[in-house]
Amino acid sequence: MKKLIDLLRENLEEKTMEVKEVITKDYDVVDEVGKFFVVIKPDTKSTKENILFDADAFKFADKIKGGLKFENVLGMFKNKSDASRTATEALKARDTQIDDLKTSMDEFRTSREDIKTKKEKAQELIKKLQQ
Repeated sequence: MKKLIDLLRENLEEKTMEVKEVITKDYDVVDEVGKFFVVIKPDTKSTKENILFDADAFKFADKIKGGLKFENVLGMFKNKSDASRTATEALKARDTQIDDLKTSMDEFRTSREDIKTKKEKAQELIKKLQQ
């Protein structure tokens, strides 16, 4: 009885292997899209090399699964120069935003110092008036 069960298991394993081979058989895939270029939104440390990459439909699908979020994609281009221009513009816009933030922070610090100075003068005047 045990031999019969072992024979059935072996037969089942062989059939399972055959099915797996059929499933994993390579198929000819038609890729009419071909190579394209993707530009993603830059962060504060991004360089052009970080935000511009080439892909095909399969590499792009893998990249999305690997953590690329569609909402972070600025564009997909067939022409590398168009993608490069978009990446450069995105980096310039980011740099402008950073510069604006720095300017705003400098203005805030200056205003804070002015307020501190005015507060000290007001306190001195109050002390003089109280005497």
